[in-house]
This record gives sequence, structure tokens and C-alpha cells, in this order.
Amino acid sequence: MRGEAERLAGSGTDRPGPYLIGVRHHAPSLSAVLPALLDAARPEAVLVELPAEFQPWLDGLADEATEAPVALAAAPAGSDDTTGPAFYPFADFSPELAALRWARRNGVEAIACDLPLAHRTGRAGADHRPGSGGAAEGPGVADALRHRLTGRASDEDLWDRLVETAAPGSTPEAVRRAALLVGWALRHDAESGQGVDPYDLRREAWMRARIRAASADGRRIAVVVGAFHAPALLDGPTAEEEPPGPDHPGHVLSLIPYTYPLLDARSGYPAGIRDPEWQHTVLDAGGDPQRLTEALTTTAVRICAALRAQDHPSGPADAREIVRLAGDLARLRGHAAPGRGELVEAVQTVLAQGEPLGRG
Repeated sequence: MRGEAERLAGSGTDRPGPYLIGVRHHAPSLSAVLPALLDAARPEAVLVELPAEFQPWLDGLADEATEAPVALAAAPAGSDDTTGPAFYPFADFSPELAALRWARRNGVEAIACDLPLAHRTGRAGADHRPGSGGAAEGPGVADALRHRLTGRASDEDLWDRLVETAAPGSTPEAVRRAALLVGWALRHDAESGQGVDPYDLRREAWMRARIRAASADGRRIAVVVGAFHAPALLDGPTAEEEPPGPDHPGHVLSLIPYTYPLLDARSGYPAGIRDPEWQHTVLDAGGDPQRLTEALTTTAVRICAALRAQDHPSGPADAREIVRLAGDLARLRGHAAPGRGELVEAVQTVLAQGEPLGRG
């Protein structure tokens, strides 16, 4: 298994193949290091996990004048289409947007490499969760990592602990490899269990074909794709291009404003992330532990001020205690700086006495 993970991380560096950057769709630590990763890899084309129909929209999306958060939207043009609209949101801390902006700044071709919307019958586009084929029977690799690092069952907690919390003070390459490790572990467990969703397999076959086409003339390519899919992109069959029939009505595409509340996982967005405003502060810190600690202080003060505005007792002493406790938790866990988990635990302890749902 170790050889598989090393082969994945080494592709495009010390081994032939595409340079893979496995991401979570809204991951500030990866977004912060992605320009440095691409500077080092020097790709001649950057492939991103977006449906092929959005190809003409990539340049406008990546324009520095486009202010995130925004979303690419696709609405079925036919009245009898039951799939509904699909939304592909981006924030400044979305790695795909960071990659597209890098490509535009450096005059590098950007390619939307995911399965076209026209081929996604019965799916709601970006709302699909990868890896829904089922977990491994019995403890798997990801389960072991969760148990050792977080004690929680959530994949989000695993990503936070292995990637986001470990990123401050780490090299860009270390962050990339940590992200690929999480994706490889989740993929390994899915394949060892009930198998990978057939829909994901279709998408990956299509992406392999686009990778092969983009690198056919020997071009160096980088692929920015969900970490779960990255292990499947080195080997396997490729999909033949089958354009939709002439009677297919297609989709109406647009670029629309979006909001942080809609990006939050608690809004119902399956690929969302908890507390987008905090995630933006992580991006602004750029992996610097000192700047991240300063961002924690600012966030604690804002939380206490918001509570005071609602007539709850919360003062500077509470904010100071949140910062102290979050810092102590980070040091106990061997982190260079507190992460979202430490902030949430400190807020719950200081402001809710460990009982966020109340007493009685």
C-alpha cells in the first residue's frame, strides 16, 4: 500500500505521468500553496475538475476582476429534464480557482476535464458526493487514521487534521502529499468495501481520456482534481467521446454571485465547508503560524462582539481565554498553530461551558 501512495505522489515529479494535486473543493491551505506548487511543476496545461461545457467560461472565471464567491451555474434547457440546475461555487480559498488564476496569469492553457453535463443523466452535477459506493467492511485505512488522529467518524475532521491543521509551517509539497494521502485512504477503503460509485467511475474514465489527450504531444500537465479521484487517474480504461444526440437541448450556463452562508456545509451544500469566513482567514495567513494565531485572536474578538450585540455577556476576557485555550490545545496536539477544531472547542468551552446545546 505504501508503494501505491508513493507512486501517486511521485507522478509528474520523479516519475512519468501527470502532476496530480488532490484537493477538497474548498481548502484554504491547499489554495495558499497551489501557486507555489504550479510554479515548481511548470506545467504547459492545467486540467481542472469541471464539466467540459464550462470551457469557454474559464477565462472569465479566472479574471482578477471577478470577485469571489461566485458560482458557475447550469440549468437544463429542456422542460422535460428532471435533473434540475447544477451549481459549481468558488471562493478565493477554492483550489480550482487558484489554479485557474495561476494559469491565466502565466499564459498556460486551462482545460475543463470532467464528464460533460450532457452525459450526467439522473445526477445533480456538483451536488454528488464522491465515494458513495460504500466503505470497507471492518476498519479501513481511513478509519485507522481517523481513530488515531481525531477519534471522530467525519471525513472532514480527517482532512482538517491531516491537511489543514498540519499545513502551517509545512512546505507546499508536504501539503500536497498530505492531501493525496487522505484521498488515497478514502479511495482504498471504498474499493475494499462495496466499490466505487459507477457514476464516479464514468467520470474518471472521461478524465483519463482528457489527460491522455492533453499530454499526447509530450506536454507537461498538472491535474487539479478531488483527492478521492486522484488515485484513479494514473491507470485504467479511457472513455470514448460520445457527443449528445442532435435533439439534446443542452444547458443554459451562467456565472452568478454566491455567498459564504451558501458555501457552508450546514446550508445543505454537500461539498460545502464549515465556517467559510474562518477558511478565508486561513488563506490570508498563507501558512504562517504567527499570522494564523493573529487571525484566531481577531476571530475570537469578533465572536464575542457579535454575542454582546445580541445582549449576551461576553467581553475581552472571554476572547482572551478563547485564544489561550485554543493555543494550548494546539500545542498539546503538536500543531504549529490552532486550527478550526481548536477554535470551535475553545469557543464551546469558554462561552458555553462545554454544553453548546444548553443545560437542562
